[in-house]
Amino acid sequence: MTLTDIEAVAEQAAPGRTRWGVFLTILAVPTLVAAGLIAVLVAWLFTDDSVEADVKKTSCVEALAYGGAKLPAGADDAWCGIQAGPEPRYEANFRLRRDEVGPWVAASYPEGPGLRTEQCRSEAVDACLNGGPVAGKMSAVQIEVVHDGPKWSEVRFVAFTP
Repeated sequence: MTLTDIEAVAEQAAPGRTRWGVFLTILAVPTLVAAGLIAVLVAWLFTDDSVEADVKKTSCVEALAYGGAKLPAGADDAWCGIQAGPEPRYEANFRLRRDEVGPWVAASYPEGPGLRTEQCRSEAVDACLNGGPVAGKMSAVQIEVVHDGPKWSEVRFVAFTP
């Protein structure tokens, strides 16, 4: 055995030597998993929860007609969709001047029911309507109105087959 061989053996067997490659690999795996989970959490937080995954955008004329109504002339920021499933479920969201909501509901459903301010689904809802079947159809309608300041209201309209 030569002196070079003895030095090589002594160098390999020296105590206290850390294998950095193995250590970094063991440390990198949980770090990458944590970073991936954080990225998924951030993506989830910034997704639009108002639109369900199986809701497709559709025309507001079609959505409101299914529930026997028409989009009011003064409607702003209208969005309408249809939810996939065995029976259609149409949704419409729009802003309307606060003083036009009641007349629009009364014109859409002259036989009633009218808007009520009690027994709505949530305390955040200022007025609501649950009716069906409407307009000689088999569809039911739910309308929720949330006042957005003294002049405007957010209207959520849902028409579906019960």
